[in-house]
Amino acid sequence: MVGSLSLAALPMGVNSFTSRDSRLTLNDLLSGGSADDEKYWNTLAKKYYNVSPDFINLENGFFGIQPKPVLAAYESYVEQVNQEGALFARREYPNKAAAAREKLADFLQVSTDELLITRNATEALNIAIQGYPWKPGDEVIVNQLDYYSMIETFQMLESRGILTVKTFEIPLLPQSPEQILEIYQNEVSPKTRVILLTQVSNITGLIIPVKEITAWAKSRGIDTILDSAHALGHIPFNLREMDSDFVGMNLHKWMGNPIGAGVLFVKKNRIPELKSFYGDKATQNESISRLAHVGTTPFGVTLSIPNAIDFHQSVGIERISKRMHYLKELWINQVQNQQNLEILTPTEPTMSCGIASFRIKGKSGKEVENQLLDEHGIFTVARILGEEGCIRVTPGLYTKASDMEKLANALIKISG
Repeated sequence: MVGSLSLAALPMGVNSFTSRDSRLTLNDLLSGGSADDEKYWNTLAKKYYNVSPDFINLENGFFGIQPKPVLAAYESYVEQVNQEGALFARREYPNKAAAAREKLADFLQVSTDELLITRNATEALNIAIQGYPWKPGDEVIVNQLDYYSMIETFQMLESRGILTVKTFEIPLLPQSPEQILEIYQNEVSPKTRVILLTQVSNITGLIIPVKEITAWAKSRGIDTILDSAHALGHIPFNLREMDSDFVGMNLHKWMGNPIGAGVLFVKKNRIPELKSFYGDKATQNESISRLAHVGTTPFGVTLSIPNAIDFHQSVGIERISKRMHYLKELWINQVQNQQNLEILTPTEPTMSCGIASFRIKGKSGKEVENQLLDEHGIFTVARILGEEGCIRVTPGLYTKASDMEKLANALIKISG
């Protein structure tokens, strides 16, 4: 985080930046941490997070709260950029950004030349979708639980005569991953070129069997474009094993990086097929960097990625996913028998993790959202889902078991 030795010969005052202390103390994160170990999770919340005491935030699906070490690193980078200006940006940033990308590639267990750091998953997926080598008559399959921005991107291309969008309704409470696979298999037609897969639905939290669907699709010459915006940092997965050639992810949701960081993964052999979304004549066709000539982006957001990864790994994805599932179960188990309340998320660990949604009969989603905040101090979010909509609940690492119990008690009163 301090200047490199290559600038040591500069005049006094240049490169005199002193970084903030963003070191990570690992000892208190190494032991304990079972899903119901409230001492561990409360200690983590108190030491590493600074959240408002004025309300309970259960809308962490929009973006994640940055842990203190990540926030300190980010603020330090911003200060350095403001002190050293273009000299830092032109002389030091390229190497530091390359190091951040290498750290990210190692974390994802892929090659650096298969990764782009983007501003979010929506941008990453747009680069893949709009750059894909579509042919006349191609069909793409989407469903109501896919992210609306991705559906609208395909619809935009359809309006331009580039492809055809086929939509279907996936059950909100499928019986098993095998049933989900069968549903996708039944929707494919001879015209199907691509299936949009949303690994973890932003609406209900449904987890689909990406590996199995992708393997089946590939055996029939069909590509999958994978939206893993809510998967990275939330559930365990391996990009190589899932085998989708195009994957968009977010770093500012469950990974806790500052807002403005996404990732696009494209298998190396598929990169030349993609059309450039932005103009770049200088970069070779085989280089993934030609797909993201977006101009100047926030330096601190990229440079803090290694810090976010370090914090995430110190807690561990197995701990995180089990904790998120446990918090989900806490509130659902207390309200699932309420007559006027409908749970819209399967509770099995293989089919959902921390995200879950519900409806209350006779009330709109916005009405319930407002009632929870105004009367109970709990912030959630209303989502579009059919005519009735729903309420999405997304805890974070700092969320307490008592927060979920307060939610359950509030829902019992509201739905009563």
